[in-house]
Amino acid sequence: MNTQDPAATPPAFAGAVPYPASAQAWYLVFVLLLFYIFSFIDRQIISLLVEPIKRDLQVTDTQIGLLQGFAFALFYTFFGIPIGRLADRMNRKSIVAAGIVAWSLMATFCGLAKNWVQLCLARAGVGVGEAALSPAAYSMISDAFPREKQGRAFSVYNMGIAIGAGIAMLVGGLVVAAISGEGKTFTLPLLGEVRAWQFVFIVTGAPGLLLPLLLLGVREPARRGLMKIQSASGEDFGQKVPFREVLKFLVKHGNFYSLHFIALAMLAMIGYSVGAWLPTVIARTYGVQPAQVGIVIGLSTIFINTTGILLAGKLCDFWAARGQTDAPIKVCLVVALATLITSSLTPFMPSFAIACVAICVAGLPFHGYVAMGPMAVNQVTPNQMRAQISSVYLFTINLIGMGVGPALVPFISDYILKDPAQIRWGLAIVVVVGSSIAATLLWLARPLYREKIAATANWH
Repeated sequence: MNTQDPAATPPAFAGAVPYPASAQAWYLVFVLLLFYIFSFIDRQIISLLVEPIKRDLQVTDTQIGLLQGFAFALFYTFFGIPIGRLADRMNRKSIVAAGIVAWSLMATFCGLAKNWVQLCLARAGVGVGEAALSPAAYSMISDAFPREKQGRAFSVYNMGIAIGAGIAMLVGGLVVAAISGEGKTFTLPLLGEVRAWQFVFIVTGAPGLLLPLLLLGVREPARRGLMKIQSASGEDFGQKVPFREVLKFLVKHGNFYSLHFIALAMLAMIGYSVGAWLPTVIARTYGVQPAQVGIVIGLSTIFINTTGILLAGKLCDFWAARGQTDAPIKVCLVVALATLITSSLTPFMPSFAIACVAICVAGLPFHGYVAMGPMAVNQVTPNQMRAQISSVYLFTINLIGMGVGPALVPFISDYILKDPAQIRWGLAIVVVVGSSIAATLLWLARPLYREKIAATANWH
């Protein structure tokens, strides 16, 4: 096989095919944003249901941590790579639609679980479905916008993380407050009697089955920026690059990818740890109801964290306009340092009121990395490999972030500190260690990223 280095040979683009009209491109982004919001609602709602699930299923904090993280992350990460390969070869709209139906059904099935094993399997199913979204979304957004406009598009799409998590906390908190109570049950048509926490899973999961209808108004963007790769016989593979060539490219540029992926995985680990356990930590520390905490965190996440994502994008554009080619990495570095300080101190405030203020302050930088991380990957990756390498990126950050983070916090309090009441120390330790590692790796990745950006100067 004859593979030419993309830095030396300009890839073939979608010829004279213009980019989609602005309204059409932004409709795509906002539809994908809505899907991302629903995915995070289904992903995060369990964090408000910890105590009733523990009570009814007789499980430990560590088992809850496995439900929140490992059960979801294992299947989300492993299915993400083959689905990403499909996104580089097949109709991306169909892949996204199938994923939405799958995760919505499995989120609803969480509400039918009768024991921990059944709930664990349903959470794994949610992970499989959600694995279809982001690789295809990154690929479509990259094809729908010219490079100089992708920063805003990536930021808007990734706002779904903060908005979805915030709605899960806010609306979920209101629902939990309205329906929760020891022994309280509901009778639903066809399903019979379900507990209050099961009802929450059902009413937040089932509406997602209607979302694929929005894709009827989306046109599949033309693929552009294909790197020229030929077989030994001279056949041009076009967009269907053999997987071994993707692996070769990934290994060849592994010095940057490895540092960047692990650094962002540390930030993701903090994100999922805080999302999974901060409501419980605040409730146990200050003696308030999880529903109250959910409302506070929800409002902060929707408004403060979302603002932080947009400001991170603006800061990146500001530095990039002034010739700082490592701007996305630099933004992630600033986020890691700010998170180290703000998020580690939140559970140690002297009162609930001051803790609420600290939550808002910590929220501003907290999600600043979520758009910059994948955007940096896409900027130094050939187009027809982007969904696949993005899937490897998501594999890394979610296997560590979701798979380790939520379970690590109670593991520290249960087995190292040997006191569940000290779970806030478990959360603080994860924040401090994770952000310190991330900052160090990002500092090392900056010069490598500048080299990769310089190598793309010959890409046309």
